[in-house]
Amino acid sequence: MKQKYYAVRKGRQPGIYLDWESCKKQVEGFAGAQYKSFSTKDEAAQYMSGQAPTTAVPGKKVSSATSNSQRIPEGHVVIYADGACSGNPGKGGYGAVVLRSDQRQELSAGFRRTTNNRMEILGCIAGLDAVEERSDVILYSDSRYVVDASTKGWAQTWRSRGWNRKVEGELVPALNSDLWARLLDLCEWHRVQFRWVRGHDGNVENERCDELARAAAASDDLQPDTGYEK
Repeated sequence: MKQKYYAVRKGRQPGIYLDWESCKKQVEGFAGAQYKSFSTKDEAAQYMSGQAPTTAVPGKKVSSATSNSQRIPEGHVVIYADGACSGNPGKGGYGAVVLRSDQRQELSAGFRRTTNNRMEILGCIAGLDAVEERSDVILYSDSRYVVDASTKGWAQTWRSRGWNRKVEGELVPALNSDLWARLLDLCEWHRVQFRWVRGHDGNVENERCDELARAAAASDDLQPDTGYEK
């Protein structure tokens, strides 16, 4: 197996680790954790120094091109994100397209057992996590769950209640709190506007995200969704 290097730039103990388990101990549950995996130690060191190598974080597959069909000003980013699940729970995947003024990125990853809502959130996280500089972001999702929880303050309320929500006057655990915590941290770093887009309605980028998510879920390279399987 080819050696990977896991660079933790922000976590319990920043540094370069040689295996995912060691890296995970430093970042899992750590608000605002910043970490990526690299194929060489030099790339990992470059990331630790604050530079931005063009390699993927754990769980992401990235392809880049230098053109997109939208005119996006410098300092602004447009993200499309989607999730898919074969069974719910079942094999799942996310897809995200990140558009900048001079660059396009496509990201995806598949998981062996997860839920559709988790993949919808994780697609948004993946897209935002790919934007290292603080930016103005418009994030499109066809998930009402994601968009409404973000724009109507539901997720912020769940967090203020210790990741509980009210059901008929009783507090019950909010689902997917591990992912919501990560998404809220990213939204507090970037300036994010969530916008709902109708799925399977001819929107080119939304359709592309759906393709990426479904292909990832159907791939042989499936990893555990540790937040769901624990």
